[in-house]
Amino acid sequence: MRLITTFAAIALAATRAPVQAQAPSGKVTVLTSFSKDVTDPFKKAFEAAYPGTTVEIQNRNTNAGVKLLEETRSGNQVDIFWASAPDAFEVLKQKKLLQVYKPKATGIPAKVGAYPINDPDGYYSGFAASGYGIMWNERYAKANKLPDPKEWQDLAKPVYFDHVSIAAPSRSGTTHLTLETILQGEGWDKGWRTIKEWSGNLRTVTERSFGVPDAVNSGQVGFGVVIDFFAFSAQGAGFPVKFVYPSV
Repeated sequence: MRLITTFAAIALAATRAPVQAQAPSGKVTVLTSFSKDVTDPFKKAFEAAYPGTTVEIQNRNTNAGVKLLEETRSGNQVDIFWASAPDAFEVLKQKKLLQVYKPKATGIPAKVGAYPINDPDGYYSGFAASGYGIMWNERYAKANKLPDPKEWQDLAKPVYFDHVSIAAPSRSGTTHLTLETILQGEGWDKGWRTIKEWSGNLRTVTERSFGVPDAVNSGQVGFGVVIDFFAFSAQGAGFPVKFVYPSV
């Protein structure tokens, strides 16, 4: 199973004073590509732990988030950028739009395999390690007499025609990394063949990553390529969904 690291970074505000070693107060603004299902529990827990503090969530896809920080450089109001695309954080780092922060947590390994958990220079930090794979609606699959998938190549089978959804990799950092993993795991030629073949079975290509699990949860589409916590949170909420990690 390949791992994807969700990153968080301190957005640099030229007009703000350095962070002080005291209990937070006032408003903390978080710019994120994640949906309310993911962010709301953190918002509630933080506000409960620090009474008088308000967490404001600004939801944008990763590309739009990067552009916002670029466009508001002189009057930035964002404290934290939270997303799952390390390339986006590298762009912000090179543009000097991030502030160095050293996590206080101990015992976290420097790498998972060859993949670094944190930026060596301290400009962004790993928040969670997650896998990605295939999520599906059991009722939908049963009604359409569709088998459970196990591998990426399964989604290319004719039986799945018009039953699969994915987020646009040009807009979703998670999907971008998923396709990169398939290419690295299967090799350039075989990987593109797999991707192109199951792309022929797509019913929808969503603008946002969470548009895929939402469609699977509601039964609008049967199968989706997602990061694992979308599927697990849906299961926890009682939706009839299953999830599998392909071997690549």
